[in-house]
Amino acid sequence: MSAVCAALAGDPVLAAHYADFRAKAEGALDPALVALVRQAVAQVHGIDSAPIDESTLDAGTRAAIAYARRMPFEHTAITDAEAAAMVAHLGEPGFVAFSVVTALADAECRAELVGLPGLAGV
Repeated sequence: MSAVCAALAGDPVLAAHYADFRAKAEGALDPALVALVRQAVAQVHGIDSAPIDESTLDAGTRAAIAYARRMPFEHTAITDAEAAAMVAHLGEPGFVAFSVVTALADAECRAELVGLPGLAGV
């Protein structure tokens, strides 16, 4: 259970909405890409140290992982051309889902790092 989900445990309705939103965003993408994005973001935050073997991944997936790694701390430096490349690779709906998945992974990592469940009194 993520730290965000744990912090929402006191409000079952909100927790269910969050879980549903997360599942829908993740469900719009290939599960392998979701796992790679979540792992890449966790690595940026120092939570996951397991290396990602990119040797068997296609160029679009490698670019998506690189993009996801930049989202937590370098999002303002991502260019329109880089975003357009992701749209070309994932399609517009896929790019939106990818952005949501990456942002939620970032938020969940940050929540874990600050002990959000404890701060929320859970």
